[in-house]
Amino acid sequence: MDNTYQIKQIETDLEIEQCWEVAFLLRPHLDKNKWLPMISEMMKNEKYIMAGIREQDKFVAFAGYRIMTSLHTGNMIYIDDLCTLESHRGKGFASQLLKYIEAAALAANMDALVLDTNFDNNTAQKVYLKNGFELVAIHLASDLKK
Repeated sequence: MDNTYQIKQIETDLEIEQCWEVAFLLRPHLDKNKWLPMISEMMKNEKYIMAGIREQDKFVAFAGYRIMTSLHTGNMIYIDDLCTLESHRGKGFASQLLKYIEAAALAANMDALVLDTNFDNNTAQKVYLKNGFELVAIHLASDLKK
């Protein structure tokens, strides 16, 4: 049995809106009314790209990433977001999306793929390690809205 689902680059407003349920699972602090304008702005000004796996009228998994350059890593794709609906986990969607992004990075002659994950997100960490990622840094942040 073929467990490969078609990955679609997300480009239209309707497709962006169809990712809301998955995005909210990953980012529950987001406001649904600001979702489309925020993503549209990121796509326009920050080289943010979305790809996802759809079943019927909604996306059940998606990844959001951007093309960047840093002194530390060189030319890279930074994966901002990667999530699968809980009802669709265990089907390999995250691994398929990671392979899709890796192929895009290789085609663009990037130096690296980079992402961050929460310390306690062990399930995601296992997926990343299984897909060739290594633990190489600690990401620190300061919440300026406190």
